[in-house]
Amino acid sequence: AAAPSASASAAVSADDMRQYRMTIASAARHFKRYPALARERGWEGVAEVGVSIHARNLAPEISLARSSGRSLLDEQALEMVSRAVQMSEMPAALQGRNFRFVLPVRFSLENDQ
Repeated sequence: AAAPSASASAAVSADDMRQYRMTIASAARHFKRYPALARERGWEGVAEVGVSIHARNLAPEISLARSSGRSLLDEQALEMVSRAVQMSEMPAALQGRNFRFVLPVRFSLENDQ
């Protein structure tokens, strides 16, 4: 296996990563839909969605880091973060780097818009 390039192994700026994470979280809110079945059954929970960026991959990897306990809510959380990542431009300072962050997605009937 080839050694990672200097840019890929260099430290990622915490500020740059925090800003990108906030951009994704904000965009994800636009795609949030409380599944009707989950609402009808009173299902709530927090799904944690991991976003992994690999220097050599063009597309970020979206995965479930922690389940809400309900697959329907987990699937919605994955979909909304995936769509948000697709529409959000990665800052130039993060391009070609390896990093990962986790976004919590809360489904709460009390705070449902």
